[in-house]
Amino acid sequence: MDINEEILEAIRTLDHSILSIGLSLVKIKREKLFREMGFRNISAYVAYLTEQSKRDRSSIYKWLQIGEIYLKYQDDLEGADFSGSDSPTKLPYLERALAGNPKDEVYINLKKMSQREFVSYAKHNNFAKATGSGDHVNENAINSPAESAQGLGQNETINDWGHSFYYRGLEAVRVNKLLPRRILKMLLPAIRLSFNALDRRSYVVAVHLDSYREYIRFKDIAIEAREQMRHQRFFKSR
Repeated sequence: MDINEEILEAIRTLDHSILSIGLSLVKIKREKLFREMGFRNISAYVAYLTEQSKRDRSSIYKWLQIGEIYLKYQDDLEGADFSGSDSPTKLPYLERALAGNPKDEVYINLKKMSQREFVSYAKHNNFAKATGSGDHVNENAINSPAESAQGLGQNETINDWGHSFYYRGLEAVRVNKLLPRRILKMLLPAIRLSFNALDRRSYVVAVHLDSYREYIRFKDIAIEAREQMRHQRFFKSR
């Protein structure tokens, strides 16, 4: 039985751990084995697996993500005695947890907490709270990952190449730290506010203002408009 047949059978029956399936998917992706099977890219191969196994495509991509995260943090995970029996579905939340909490504490909680408990824990950015940061970016700390942690939002992590933003635990947006500094200073706060709005089931409206006087005027109008919208939603829901 070749690797394609093995992984297809594993996905159909789920008689292997999700971590094992994820690691096999990573191997196929990294070594481009999908080309030997007649597929142009990993997306086409995942579509094939979805059709043949009758599993959701999102589930297969999540298993792939689990495998990638495990390999990225393999040394630390093995040091914490984390295995396929420790609910590997918690792994997509690992980077978010590491961005906002002490490393040793994260791996202890990853091992002992339930899925729901760890997801809730990962969403709390204790580092950001300790430095008094939140929705606002520290404009003097953008290029360095260590310094940028002071301006992290709750849906954000710092990597070697830049910023990752998460929605419902999954990576949704990446921002390269090599972008011009002036672009980052405008882009990062806007993304943070947008993701915070999503968490609150709200939305963000972008407005260009030419002066501080316009800002003061618009601020009063915006507050009034917000209250009107809340009032309208209240009565529509009744």
